[in-house]
Amino acid sequence: MSTGDGAPLASRPEHTLRAAAHRAAQASPHYRDLPAGGNGNGSSSGNASDVDGDCDGGADARASWADTPFTSAADLLRGGPRMAARTGVTAYASSGTGGSAKPAFFTARDRAATVRRTAAGLVACGVDPGDTLVVAHGFGIWLIGPDFTSAGEELGLRVVPVGKGPGIAHTLALLRELGADVIATSPGYAQRLAALVGPGNAAAALGTRMLLLSGETVSGRLRASMRRSWGLDAVHSFYGSAELGHLGCDPAADGSIALTSDLAYEVLTAHGPAALREGATGELVVTTLFQEGMPLVRYRTGDLVRLTRVGQEGPVIPLEVRVLGRIAESAVLESGEKLWAWQVEEAVVGAEGITDFRAYVDEVPMERQWFTTGDRLSVRVATEHDRPLTPEAVRRLIAGLREMSLDMSAAVGSVEIELEWCAYDDLVADDGPGKPRRLVDRRDGFPAPVEAPGGAPAEAGGAR
Repeated sequence: MSTGDGAPLASRPEHTLRAAAHRAAQASPHYRDLPAGGNGNGSSSGNASDVDGDCDGGADARASWADTPFTSAADLLRGGPRMAARTGVTAYASSGTGGSAKPAFFTARDRAATVRRTAAGLVACGVDPGDTLVVAHGFGIWLIGPDFTSAGEELGLRVVPVGKGPGIAHTLALLRELGADVIATSPGYAQRLAALVGPGNAAAALGTRMLLLSGETVSGRLRASMRRSWGLDAVHSFYGSAELGHLGCDPAADGSIALTSDLAYEVLTAHGPAALREGATGELVVTTLFQEGMPLVRYRTGDLVRLTRVGQEGPVIPLEVRVLGRIAESAVLESGEKLWAWQVEEAVVGAEGITDFRAYVDEVPMERQWFTTGDRLSVRVATEHDRPLTPEAVRRLIAGLREMSLDMSAAVGSVEIELEWCAYDDLVADDGPGKPRRLVDRRDGFPAPVEAPGGAPAEAGGAR
């Protein structure tokens, strides 16, 4: 399955994709009961097709992959247990950035597969057999904490599953006592640990030589800030989701995620699936090939990615991507230009010691030529050790926000920008359930809607 110029549209051949859809229909009531063909508009789940003949329910085996509808997070929320295969499963759930728990069903073989992928990522990033791996992720009914823990155990590491602990001071004391060669955690929690120890001293104080970050998007600016605050270079990103498990990591610690090879990938833009060529940008779409507990066909991850490497075409096309953020974390301004959370992050995080932010878009009346109403971009920031910003620093940051993208430069006449410093605890006090949202469009309520395929980004928005 390729475009007219020969560039592939998926990382696996069409017959492999259709066989995976057939297996999904055999295993999952949701896929088996779909009408043949589907409507292909992305609003319903993928149907099933077979390479060699018709399957029980689902689409005609002769239907092309391009006619196979997409699966969305809404299908998981609506479908619930119907997404699961009729076999022994463990149920996980993640509230993600939306606050509503998406179910995820894994058999023992599925869990072993995602643990194996995570273990391979640990090895690729340079984890040694003698390392102590501290897993400072939550251990609720979601996958990421147990995933790192089991992967470390499989590699024979000394694993310390501290979770978030009864408090960050307690966790820090435990790390000082037991040691922490490698820490797997979220960027926000790693920043808080570093802030308690002191800028640039955390790695030396805890004996840490490597950070493995997941759960939130890690931009280049954020990575640089983490390196400074911890005093180390080995800051790697791990990428995945509760419903899919481990999807990849960046062994070079440069933010380019090497996607695992035992899944199939597509990139969806406003104009449909994009050719897999370096620089292509859109929503990452994943098809599981051998998932038993909850097979997923053309599953829209909701993550905006840019392809940074496309390997040679063959049975498996190696792909590397830069994860830009959640598509839902964007706002269309009054001028028609789009603002993304990752653009705000690139403009502020790391500058002036800023470690975290929340951005809000509101509609305000304006008395300017051509505009009767406009937008206000309000950015609240926290800094290392909760040091207040000087007025001059605020002016520099606002100037940086105005120039953070061509879109913002074009929209400057209709956008007011204000920036406020606050203590970290006050910054996160208003976070709702699930992962923190770093860009909230308050003009239309919360949360901002995820765009349908027809409105998916044609040009250049997490993670577990």
